[in-house]
Amino acid sequence: MLAIQTDPQPAALAIDVGFGYTKAVSSAGGKVIFPSVVAPASSPDAFDRLDKSDTGYRVRIKKGIDGPVEEWLVGELALKEGREVQYFQDWEKHSHPAHDAVLLAAAVLTWNWPRAGSGIMGISNPALVVGLPVDIWRDELQREGLKKHLAGLVAEVSVNRNDPVRVTFSRVYVYPQAAGAFLTVPDLPDSGIVALVDVGQKTTDSAAIEIAGGRQRLVKTMCFSINKGMAALVEAVREEFRRRTGAPLPPQQAWETVKSGSLWYRGKQVDMTPTINKARAEIARAIADQVLAGWGERADFVRKVYLAGGGVLDLPDLENMFPTAAVLPDPQWANALGFLKVARGLAG
Repeated sequence: MLAIQTDPQPAALAIDVGFGYTKAVSSAGGKVIFPSVVAPASSPDAFDRLDKSDTGYRVRIKKGIDGPVEEWLVGELALKEGREVQYFQDWEKHSHPAHDAVLLAAAVLTWNWPRAGSGIMGISNPALVVGLPVDIWRDELQREGLKKHLAGLVAEVSVNRNDPVRVTFSRVYVYPQAAGAFLTVPDLPDSGIVALVDVGQKTTDSAAIEIAGGRQRLVKTMCFSINKGMAALVEAVREEFRRRTGAPLPPQQAWETVKSGSLWYRGKQVDMTPTINKARAEIARAIADQVLAGWGERADFVRKVYLAGGGVLDLPDLENMFPTAAVLPDPQWANALGFLKVARGLAG
């Protein structure tokens, strides 16, 4: 007799594949975040049996019926053990060969999928919502291409050598970043122009709506992306380290230095705090100037500005550079949680 699973809640899944971190949340209560970093997985050896840590993921993927098998280290495990670490550097990150590895890992970690080949029926495949930077989302070829790819994606996926599960999505919708975060704003005013600035790893997205008579209208001229984000802070640290020592600083080491303020090099502690503080102020100013310039004459008539994205946590000065700005309660998760609201609507 076939096992039957029923789910009274809408089957919904939201995955925000960012340049820095991948965030996923589902209507089943699943939630995961990890660095958007991958590396090809080598054959396991004796050290794998000794390592009992739960940092990162080893992901095995087989697409379609006769597709090749891919194995990846994903997240912290790629940073720790990967020999050919791959980051998402281009704006069109969704076209990166490893994009599916990150997305499928997040999907498996946040949803109860049927085991591959089990014949189980009745499990609802979730509706999926993902995001793109606003300027990429405007490109119909990019937007529809990603939607078509994900809608046709069928894969057997195993994470950390668990039994493989079958992943496929009932519906797929591609939403603009920042606009997704807008859906989590708790206290929208009853009138006026309201803007949201979403600071990510590589890009900053702007979205705006005008509220009048209980209705909301998207202000398209205030919706755009700029090529500036927290990656600039990492590059500032790397450049200063090279200037002082003549040696290169790996990106992950630079991120750790941003958090700690210093690092050890050849037995000596290198204090990077002045460099980090200076770069934070300069990056915040550059982001604010570019966004305000993009808003043009409307900038002075914005009633409220909301700040979202993990980057706002590292740029405290940014809040003072916009009129009546406020940081959303959970800024790093704002897009993913907004996408989930859209996914629930699709599934319902």
